[in-house]
Amino acid sequence: MYNYYPLSHSSKINLYPVELVETDHILVEEQNLGPASKEMLKNSIDNWSKALGGRISYVIKLAGLEEDSHQMVFNNKELMSEFASLKSIKDVEAFSKKYGLLGIKPPDYDQVNSQSPLIKATLQPNFIFTNYGFSVLEPIELWQWHINGVQKILRLYHAVKKASSDELIYEIVEIKMRRGMFGSLAEDREVTDRYFVHWTNGEAILMLPEDFEEKPLLEIAQYTLAKILESRISDGINLGTGDLISNPSTKGFMITERRYTRYLLAAIYYELWQTINDSKNVYLCENKNCRLPLVKFGRKKYCNEACKQEAYRIRIAEKEGKE
Repeated sequence: MYNYYPLSHSSKINLYPVELVETDHILVEEQNLGPASKEMLKNSIDNWSKALGGRISYVIKLAGLEEDSHQMVFNNKELMSEFASLKSIKDVEAFSKKYGLLGIKPPDYDQVNSQSPLIKATLQPNFIFTNYGFSVLEPIELWQWHINGVQKILRLYHAVKKASSDELIYEIVEIKMRRGMFGSLAEDREVTDRYFVHWTNGEAILMLPEDFEEKPLLEIAQYTLAKILESRISDGINLGTGDLISNPSTKGFMITERRYTRYLLAAIYYELWQTINDSKNVYLCENKNCRLPLVKFGRKKYCNEACKQEAYRIRIAEKEGKE
């Protein structure tokens, strides 16, 4: 039941139906998913609930079998911008119905039931929300974490592109020192002070390599962008063969590459990667009540039509207030 989302060309894919539901309203035995997927659905509800510390409320879940699927032509142009502009649960529902589930598998039974502090530490969002795999159900918290994550990455890229001062970057990330035992090998670990990059909400992003600790903030921000995106797409992108281009004069040939992914979320982060590689400009939505980052296509000034309408109402109210 995997889709293969094309990344370097447009192609038809089978889109399986999904729906937004409250977990209290899910009767597993009545789902039209087949025995294996019903079992997976039950385990997903249980494991996600334990991983997130209690009952999960809204979820996006698979709502049918292969015969219920329909075809759509997929390409990932503007996919990332559309994803980053999602604001409400209803927005998430509409997006999921259009493109499907993100493709993050639930934590496993041993992980959520372990009493080991080391295992429990892996229940942090940056572990359980980035584990690509087949899913039949995804908590709304998972979707919101990635929407917010894409927005923060775009904001950091926007600040790096402007690069007029460190102040813009410090509005998005901060550098904190932490004392602890660090190192990939146990015998290399000793108590030491290391610098970590954090989002300004306190969430840790990465530990800086020692040779980066004295570098300018701009270079640290560029490195942070690269490492975040590497971690988000490294397990999600596949390379396949495209066309064979023959050269009769040499009797040689070239195999063109085609990239694809089985996971919608990887397609979103891949487009974000390409946005940075292509040095595209990021702007802020011109709705004063929004200001989310966006990549312009044509004359686009707003995240979506709702933002455009709200900005219009604000202008009218301001004009009437001056009269």
